[in-house]
Amino acid sequence: MTDKRIYLKEWRKFAHKTQAQVVAALESMEDPNLPTTEASLSRLENGKQPYSERVLLALSDIYGCEPWELIGRHPKKEGQVIDMVRRLDEREQERVRAYIEGLRAGGSAA
Repeated sequence: MTDKRIYLKEWRKFAHKTQAQVVAALESMEDPNLPTTEASLSRLENGKQPYSERVLLALSDIYGCEPWELIGRHPKKEGQVIDMVRRLDEREQERVRAYIEGLRAGGSAA
């Protein structure tokens, strides 16, 4: 289990999926390591059951997002900036990172 905030339920709702629809999609993957009941999906969503990399990969495929987003990003927050940065090439991302670090350094000195 992890102490990090996870957003499995938020991403499911953002994708307009019910737990039953998600479980059906997971079952179609025929992987015994994936949740097969709404109860087990609910436990994952509420942090009462640990998740695996395989679960994150499967759910991200169903929800149309990246696996890291399920545990690191609320689907209705922070999206615009993150989405813009993800479309930049590596050099542009480095420039944005440096700019943000400069802003943070300037803000802490004030």
